[in-house]
Amino acid sequence: MDYDGTLAPIVDRPDLARMPRQTQEALVELKALTSPEPDLVIGIITARSLEDVSARVGIDGLLYAGNHGLEIRGPNLEFVHAEALKIKGSVDQVYLRLKEELAIHPGAFAEHKGLSLTVHYRLVDDERVAAVKDTVDETVRTAVAIGDLVVSPGKMALEIRPNIAWDKGSAITAIVAALGTQPPDSNPPVRDGLVMYFGDDLPDEAGFAAAQDTGGMGIFVGTSEQSTSAHYRLDSPQQVGQTLHLMRQIFRQSA
Repeated sequence: MDYDGTLAPIVDRPDLARMPRQTQEALVELKALTSPEPDLVIGIITARSLEDVSARVGIDGLLYAGNHGLEIRGPNLEFVHAEALKIKGSVDQVYLRLKEELAIHPGAFAEHKGLSLTVHYRLVDDERVAAVKDTVDETVRTAVAIGDLVVSPGKMALEIRPNIAWDKGSAITAIVAALGTQPPDSNPPVRDGLVMYFGDDLPDEAGFAAAQDTGGMGIFVGTSEQSTSAHYRLDSPQQVGQTLHLMRQIFRQSA
């Protein structure tokens, strides 16, 4: 699952995003019901840093992936993308420049997440949004031109990431492989688990594709007016919480 807009409602400032209590309770009980032999592996894959999301969710034993899956940590799994580490110096330099350049745009700010950056403009007046985007484009132009970084849109935000072939779908594929759900000698590949991915934004489309490529489920969280490749949809983070409660009931009955 993604975090912002999926487990937690979107808010004006990312530091204020919190899961509803009922959602956290469902995750805690799901984790407890599937221990010590996990019938269900719960993972959070987010644009936030790994340290941020793990502290924000605060449930031991889950799998956490930060920076769109560039860093992953969980039971028997520890991963940091080596190429992203090489580009970290460029990320740091761009962040320092953005802090200075965005100061002229009230409401806009850059969030440093270790291996990537996010520029938030949700609090910027509508007539100044274009100027914010121009400032970001100008600030990252050199790093983009030399192939270090890439800029992609999010919900009232711009994501600035290492320019490497890695996304949330890549992270899901790596996690599935690490969990051993694919028998090594199967041809064609056969998986004995169901992969489900919940997300709400453009970067989550890669996650939906990865889940659905395994015969699993992509679940988009948002209105029916929004375009998505996911085969399933929930209206809101509240419905994600309700779905987790239903899953909890299923595992409780099976236990």
